[in-house]
Amino acid sequence: MLDYKDITVVNEQLKQSQDADSDQRDMVREERDFLYVKDGQWDPTTKKKMGDKYRGTFDKCNVVVNGIVGEMDAANFDIKIRPSGGEATKELAKTYDGLIRNIETMSNASRVYASAGRDMVATGLGGWEIKMDWIDADSFDQDFVIDWIPDYVNRVWFDAASIQQDASDARHVFSLDNLSPDEYETQFPDGSKQSIGSDRAYDTFENKPDFITVGRIIYRQPITKKLVQMTDGSVYVRDEEFETIADDLAEQGITIDRERDKKSYKIVSRLFDGGAFLTDAQDTVFKDLPIIPTYGNFNVADGKVIYKGAIRDLMDAQRAYNTFRSAEVENVALSPPDALWVSRQQAKVPADLAAMENMSVSSQRAYFYTPDPMAPGAPQRSGGAVIQGGVQQAIQNSLDDISTTASRSPLANGEGGGGMSGVAIQSLQNKMDTGTIHYFRPQEVAICRTAVVIVNALPDGYDSTAQKRMLNEDGSFEMIELNKSVVDMATGQTVKLNDLTQGKYDVTCSVGKAFKNRQQESVEAFAQLSQFIPGFGELTADLQLKNIEAPGADLAAERIRGRLIQSGTIPDSQLTDEERDQMQQAQQAAAQQPPEQTPEQKIADAEIGRVQAETADVQVKAQLKQEELRIKEQDSLLRAQSSADKLQLDELTLMLKQQAQQSSEQQAMNKAMMDGQASIIDNLNTQAQTLKILGESMGADAIISPTGVEAYSQQAELITEQQEEMD
Repeated sequence: MLDYKDITVVNEQLKQSQDADSDQRDMVREERDFLYVKDGQWDPTTKKKMGDKYRGTFDKCNVVVNGIVGEMDAANFDIKIRPSGGEATKELAKTYDGLIRNIETMSNASRVYASAGRDMVATGLGGWEIKMDWIDADSFDQDFVIDWIPDYVNRVWFDAASIQQDASDARHVFSLDNLSPDEYETQFPDGSKQSIGSDRAYDTFENKPDFITVGRIIYRQPITKKLVQMTDGSVYVRDEEFETIADDLAEQGITIDRERDKKSYKIVSRLFDGGAFLTDAQDTVFKDLPIIPTYGNFNVADGKVIYKGAIRDLMDAQRAYNTFRSAEVENVALSPPDALWVSRQQAKVPADLAAMENMSVSSQRAYFYTPDPMAPGAPQRSGGAVIQGGVQQAIQNSLDDISTTASRSPLANGEGGGGMSGVAIQSLQNKMDTGTIHYFRPQEVAICRTAVVIVNALPDGYDSTAQKRMLNEDGSFEMIELNKSVVDMATGQTVKLNDLTQGKYDVTCSVGKAFKNRQQESVEAFAQLSQFIPGFGELTADLQLKNIEAPGADLAAERIRGRLIQSGTIPDSQLTDEERDQMQQAQQAAAQQPPEQTPEQKIADAEIGRVQAETADVQVKAQLKQEELRIKEQDSLLRAQSSADKLQLDELTLMLKQQAQQSSEQQAMNKAMMDGQASIIDNLNTQAQTLKILGESMGADAIISPTGVEAYSQQAELITEQQEEMD
């Protein structure tokens, strides 16, 4: 195992990587100079032989590179994360998808991929790096960033023993940077100031700034982790975090069943120069080397990685084309101009001579000349410059070589095709696409490797509770909270939401059309389907609006989506976490309210309401009628009562009169009776007085005769009868 703590070992490993790849690196540099440096498309030997002759550069190679890169830019390299084991779930896979898409967006990764892709297409070699960097200058938070590595050919070397296209088998990678002496002194005042050696056989430019080359080695350091399997089947890494929960698990009856060692790696980074280390070794959040190569035409021969771009095979044809075109230009430039052959006799007429001298600039359509018997006919042209047929053929051959080698033709650049149908042109372009598709594969491999590195690093990079943005494929986004601890209401245990440490995930990458192109296709496809599938337009209205790039379309899509969510049209699997939360809140609020009626219930309730309203109207009218009748009846009763009262009063008056009369009569009768009684009393008194007189006259001294006794008895009986009548 390599001792990365020894600076000698580190420098030796760098030199081995440089030496093993120096031949290919020199070709890459030559191809880059060929494309971008003045006179780069001229062979040094030919250029020397031509001396001061005209040398032109008629670049056809950058057109080829631009065409392939343009096709790659129009493509979409779609990353997909899928659960593969453990406690992995589709929801967490979707979370990984959204987080990676957000990292790519923040990093402007499409431009990073395009820049490295241009290097790969042109020279066969390019790449980028994944870093943890500050989100912005005023932030305390770091996030993953994808950075292009310019001048990759002179800065990056992988382990010389690595032979995988994505360098996943490399033990280490070197990244070099050039610092000015001032920068070096500021950052590393105690450094050796010794620059790292270069593998270049020549320098492209004579004038370059002074700098000190420093390096960074990123390497895999083996570590051993202790895995424990619990009696409930769960698996943990036996670390400090596990020790904090071991007692809680034991209380639940969950104990360690088995243990084993797991071999793993951590990625360590360290800076150095040509003489010593500049920093201590620093652990990173990565589990894999975070520098990603992209190789054009990748292959392995004799245990060595080989690669090349699209230009290497075009260089000879382009140089030949430049040579023959320059000869053609020189031939034309040095050839005499087009002229008229005239006889001296014909030139004697001033008007004819003036006309001939002005022919090259005159718009006159007919000319007169003076015939010369010694030179019959009109003046003749000399014919101008004559291009050699061999040069023209060589030019055409060079163009054919460039087109054939590059698997391209003018049609690839949208030129030509006159008289051809659209179907025929499209068919030819599709055939040419198959000739350049092999440049898409390296990008696909590299981008897929990028996703793998990020997926493996995310659990450590996002190990605390934090709110992160997830980007969906359609450009929408949602905010999620990672590692949030909540209580599971079903079990009563504390669990983490969006815990990225759970499960294992696979990464795939597929190539398709770029998002904007797919947007246009989606709009057209949806419009066509809406004509044939009933309700399709309304069902997908939010998706159609999202794919339309017009002011206010996103706002309209949001409104339509809200209505579709309320109606339950959008399935739960297509809802964002925020939308689910809103739905739950709405459901909780609805649970406290009367249940929402169905349309049938609403119709029934409306019918009942109508009947009730009609019934209430009839009842009101009936009540009004009854009230009217009651009032009339009461009025009648009042009138009847009034009549009855009057009648009763009359009867009472009559009765009173009768009573008065009766009373008067009674009084008269009483008076008569009293008078009668008084008469009787008087009579009795008289009788009694008579009886007294009789009695007195019949005293003891008197002689009582029978006649006197009888008279006395009769008088007494008469008085008795009169008293009984009075009673």
